[in-house]
Amino acid sequence: MLRIKELEFLVPDYLKNSELLFVCVLDIEGQVFFAGKQFLKLFEPNGADIFEKNFRETLHKGNKFDLNDFLLQVSERPNHRTQIELIHGNLLIKWEFSVLRNEEGDFSGILAVGHKVSDTFPQLPVVPNLENIDMQSDIFVQLNAAWEITHLNSKAIEFFERRPSELMGKTIWQVYPDQTFYKHALEFKKAKESKTLRVFEEFNASNGRHYKIYVYPKALGIDLIFKDITVVQKLSEDFKMVNLTLQAVLDFSDENIFIISKDLRIFGFNNKAQSLTKFVFGKSLKKGDKFLGFLMSDMDEFFLKHVEDIFKGISFSFDQEILLDKGGQKIWYNHKFFPLKDLEGQVRGFLYSCKDIHEEKIGQEKLIKQNKLMREVLYNQSSTLRSPLSSILGLLELIDKDQLDKENRKYFSYLKPLAQELDQVIRNNSKQISDLD
Repeated sequence: MLRIKELEFLVPDYLKNSELLFVCVLDIEGQVFFAGKQFLKLFEPNGADIFEKNFRETLHKGNKFDLNDFLLQVSERPNHRTQIELIHGNLLIKWEFSVLRNEEGDFSGILAVGHKVSDTFPQLPVVPNLENIDMQSDIFVQLNAAWEITHLNSKAIEFFERRPSELMGKTIWQVYPDQTFYKHALEFKKAKESKTLRVFEEFNASNGRHYKIYVYPKALGIDLIFKDITVVQKLSEDFKMVNLTLQAVLDFSDENIFIISKDLRIFGFNNKAQSLTKFVFGKSLKKGDKFLGFLMSDMDEFFLKHVEDIFKGISFSFDQEILLDKGGQKIWYNHKFFPLKDLEGQVRGFLYSCKDIHEEKIGQEKLIKQNKLMREVLYNQSSTLRSPLSSILGLLELIDKDQLDKENRKYFSYLKPLAQELDQVIRNNSKQISDLD
């Protein structure tokens, strides 16, 4: 047990009588064995009525640091003065801790001298939620104020590829494997100086892994958490490649394609759709635009009538003329609506495509007219030829072949089969016309 009288003798008078400085002497457990006037005020409302309190009782809970560990480190450096800023109530106090010795040079306690930095409530350092740390997969490292490693888990040992004895007490700068660690050092220092959480992502060339790094500042150092996001990064890269492939497929399509979300906003389109909207509406198409604002005239009525059916999973495909300008020009388009479903079969949006089929449609209509005209011609010809041919066949039956000489009988034998063959051709043409109808 430290002697109070001895401590009062060891503490200089200018410190004991100071009206500005916070002065106390502690043991390595934080127990207070001497306190100046200003320091006693930190215990208010009890104040000076209670002596031999613990230093940690004056601390705001936002400090979140191990007082015992800190005081032990101070005691192990008898010739070193350690500075730290701590929150006490609504005060931010900058402390200087050093070993106090008696005349024989023996340890007598830890002298703490502090001065007020701010009367306003300072920004508290963020502390990691240990429940969110997976010790089986996350790299977890604790550093003290001198950037020395004070604690690390098994994943951190694997990461540094060294034995624990080669890591503990070493500065993070000495053991970090990445050659580009200077980038990380800037983030670490920013976190420490600003007392705010820093989060960034980096690729580690040493092991070929992607990490999301969380830097938590503490009153006495920082905590580092490295979460391996290689799989997520790979999925992200694969997703980007799929998007690029999908976009390439869309752009090579001969259709104008729009991809619409469930809130009827455009979140994808191809180059042809961009050109079409520029031509029809005179403005550029952007992701997030409302689909109804880019729906061509004569289509809004159909869409609003069937939008619920589309979100129920029903597809639509049809041809319709669209009025493109005030001059009355109408163009034939083929319109398609395809619901887009997720892996669970839920409709998350739809794909709308339209294709200019005007020339094709005009060609089809022209072909239909030509075919109709041809059928009429064939029908008329068949009707016109059948009547006289029937008369010819009847007359051939009336001719008496016995009254014909040998040469005329030969010509007659040629005439009747030819007339019958012509009659069969006319009959076949008539049947084909009937089948087309």
